[in-house]
Amino acid sequence: MDPTARVEPADISTIPGAAPVDRAANTPGGIHELISSRERLSETVRNSIISIKSKRSSTSGSLWRARRGKAPQLEKADAEVIVDGRDGDARKSAVGRSDRDGTKRPLHLLALPAELQLMILARLRFADVERLRRTCKTLRAIADPRQIRTLWGPMQLQMELMGHCKSCLMYDPFRSRLLLSTPLDPGYPLASRCIECALKDDDPRIKIGRKISLANFETVWPCRHCGRPVIEGASYGHEQFHRNCYKAYSDALFGFFILGWIQFSLGVVGLALAVKFFRGAIMVFAPAVTAFLQLWICLFFLIFRGNRVRTYVYTLFFELATVGCWIPPVYYIAMDIAGNPDEPVPTSTQATLAIFALNMFFRLLNAFGNIVLLFEYDMTRAHRPTASTWRKTVHPFAMALIRWTYPQAMEQKYPPDYN
Repeated sequence: MDPTARVEPADISTIPGAAPVDRAANTPGGIHELISSRERLSETVRNSIISIKSKRSSTSGSLWRARRGKAPQLEKADAEVIVDGRDGDARKSAVGRSDRDGTKRPLHLLALPAELQLMILARLRFADVERLRRTCKTLRAIADPRQIRTLWGPMQLQMELMGHCKSCLMYDPFRSRLLLSTPLDPGYPLASRCIECALKDDDPRIKIGRKISLANFETVWPCRHCGRPVIEGASYGHEQFHRNCYKAYSDALFGFFILGWIQFSLGVVGLALAVKFFRGAIMVFAPAVTAFLQLWICLFFLIFRGNRVRTYVYTLFFELATVGCWIPPVYYIAMDIAGNPDEPVPTSTQATLAIFALNMFFRLLNAFGNIVLLFEYDMTRAHRPTASTWRKTVHPFAMALIRWTYPQAMEQKYPPDYN
């Protein structure tokens, strides 16, 4: 047999058991017959295919003329473009596929038939379509808004837009992490915003003490500890806290309870030492009694202030007055010790001086804590993604002062009442 002889292709239709060959599908008019057939494709798909083929014909015609005539080097560049299906990025590759006449045909998304392109577009989400439009001009022309509206339909398009975040294009099929948007919002129906973007942009709808309306028509509270909406994992009986956040808040309340008893005990012991050892010293006895009375006044404000009335300015005044009351006794005892350097200092005097100094130090911390509370320090802003380094640095110290002074401020109601 002559190896150079031309072998005629066999007619596979004559082979027993072979599938029948659809010759019309291999002819140039086969796709047009498929488009015009009402039994195979719907009117919307046929119109979409016709629009895509018209766009591709105008682009491919100019490319064919450039290949055959003026710019034959475009064929090589076009054959090297391959679209990676994993991330949609256009990458360079030297891989190509040859036709029967020996010419290389590019292997990319645009080489697919129009039917497959429509099927791919129909199964993509809005965010993926938007990223696909940013790939090249041809894909941007194919996936234009009119084409997508025709392919998806108005209802599906509206549902897709309402399920995406307008800032980061995050898709949430249940809309449980999207804020509710209304037709009055700009860009509606693409007007929803996810929780993360709302926290980054300091959305005024996320505010402590005010319910948040989600896109699934549910309302949730922002957590009073971390500031994030309590979508899931709410604490039992305390719907404005996450479970872990409420545990941290409970630990702070327990620590405040212990510190409160310690401060009260120091006040009582300080008065007892002043009465027992320094009854005749007016600079010690009188300020100690006054500080003890002011201790009860501060305790009264602490118990009966409630969650709405802000009495921080009054407690700040009495705390500073208490600090001032403990200064004369400490000064008197210190000068007495310095005036008799040769005599040993009694143990009772040392204990009295230490108790007075601790009372003054604790009351000074209470005064600093009331100053922080007086300025309505936002205890949740440091947990937001856009918190500055300065705020993240100061936040632990501010929270320590608040937990030392009055941790129940985390449950205070808004708007405040200063009367």
